[in-house]
Order: sequence, then C-alpha cells, then structure tokens
Amino acid sequence: MPRFMPNATLVFSGLGYAADGPYLLVNDVYGKKQMRLPVLGRTFTFRHTQKRFCIGPFDLKTYQSKACENSVELMPFSQYKDDMCPACREETGFNPAFYNADSISAQQRAYNLTPHFVYMAYFSPQHLKVGISSETRGIERLLEQGARVAGILKRFANADEARALEAHLCAQEGIYETMRLGTKVRLLSDPFKADAAIETVYEAARAHGVEPEGGVLDLTKYYFGDVEAAPDIVQLPDDSPSDMVAGRCVGMVGGILMLEQGGNVFAAPVKEWESYEVEITVGELLCEYEYEPQQMGLF
Repeated sequence: MPRFMPNATLVFSGLGYAADGPYLLVNDVYGKKQMRLPVLGRTFTFRHTQKRFCIGPFDLKTYQSKACENSVELMPFSQYKDDMCPACREETGFNPAFYNADSISAQQRAYNLTPHFVYMAYFSPQHLKVGISSETRGIERLLEQGARVAGILKRFANADEARALEAHLCAQEGIYETMRLGTKVRLLSDPFKADAAIETVYEAARAHGVEPEGGVLDLTKYYFGDVEAAPDIVQLPDDSPSDMVAGRCVGMVGGILMLEQGGNVFAAPVKEWESYEVEITVGELLCEYEYEPQQMGLF
C-alpha cells in the first residue's frame, strides 16, 4: 500500500476523540491545511523523521486548531521543546500553568473566566492525578490525560476557584499534579477492573472531604470503541524502533496508540512525536514486534 500523501511534508500536530473513535491530527505543512485521521480498526505504520515544524495555533474559544500560516521549521528537539513558532504561540495565548505566570494573555484571561471543574484521574490504585479543565471542553481533557476512569469532583465559576481546590488536593500524600508519559505507558499493562477503579476514586475523594458531584466515569468506550472491556496490554519490546510504530489500531489511550500484532496489543506512545515530520504507510507493517510472555515465578 502507498504512503499517505507521499509528496507532502506532514507534521503530527495533535490527537483527539470523536463519536467514531480516536484520531490523529496531521498538518500539510506547505499546503497549510489540517487533516483528521481516524485510527480505530485501521492498520498502518507511523514513523517520524528528525525534522520539526510548528503545529499551528488553536483557538481557546472554539478549540479549533489549524496549520501554521508561515510553515515554520523548528529547531531540533531540546530539553525545552516548543511545538509552536512565536506567532502561533502568541495567537493561541494559552498557559496551563497560568497560576505561576507573571502575566497572562487576553485569551487566557477570557478562558479562565469560563466555568471549570476539578477532576481526579485514575491510572492505578497508587497513581491518582488531580487537575482542572474548562467545562467548555467536556471530557476531552480527561481523555487527553489517558485516565482509565475519572471523577468530576466539583464545578466552579472560573479557573481561579477551581485551582484552589486542585492545589489543596495535590498537596496531599498519594495525589499527583503531573504524570510522566512513561509512567502512564508502564501502568497500562497492570491489571485493570473498571468497577474497582471507580470505587478507588470515590474512596480517595471522600477521604479528602470531597463527594464527586459529577460522578466517576469509565472511559474505556472512548478509547477502544464498543467493547465489553479493555484488552490486555503489553509494552513494546526493548529492541523495537524508536522512530516507528506499526499494527492494527484497536484503540488509543491519551497519547498512546494501542496496536495489535500477532494477537498481542502493544502500548505505543506517540504523544511526544507532536511537531515532528511524519510518514504514514497505510495497510502495511514496516516493523514487527517479537513478544515472549513473561514467566511467573513459583513461590
């Protein structure tokens, strides 16, 4: 099968979730257009090069993103990777750590005045993360996080009020304010039961005097489609390529593709590839994974 748009320069600009399942966002850099590529049930190889380009701005009112008008090529990856050129960053005006900033943009001020909620995201019984999101985003923020289940703890009139509860809860032992992608990937292979995870979130919230007013949601159907339960998930082999993933996509959890090969479902993190030039080969596996189940020790 041919590469998708082989004569275009494509940049991976984001991901998201729709009624028909998860999708990748890819920008045609010089054509200055953005494409939404549904991935559920599709077989493909996804590869990145070492070139990086601006992913373009997004509108804090509509949450619509677009390709960079100036087709800006970015510097190679560094510790402080920036996915946008200065013009697109200014047009967006978003700072997730607004509460630590000396000043914020007009867009951020307007965004902060919208109703917000505080959520608790479950990754494992020992890994609960608390954060805030605008009500206008619905549960999109929860899905981006890759939470297996999540509770909407309390709703507020604005971001500053929500941040006060977030800061209080994140100061408590056992509750995280941030989670590394590598940790999220590792925890996906842990045993998961939705009912037990939901109860864990309820118990943790109540232990800190909060009754989840929006309930606790099992997010499995958004990640995997119409399935009875999430599949068992394994990690990519240590010797797998670092610039390429391949398989039949059975789901996507946060920024992690769930790719099936040979009856195994592998967790393939791609979130950190955003801003890289990518190549997509449809219907073909350009790398194959060898997986040997771990032997359980006898006690």
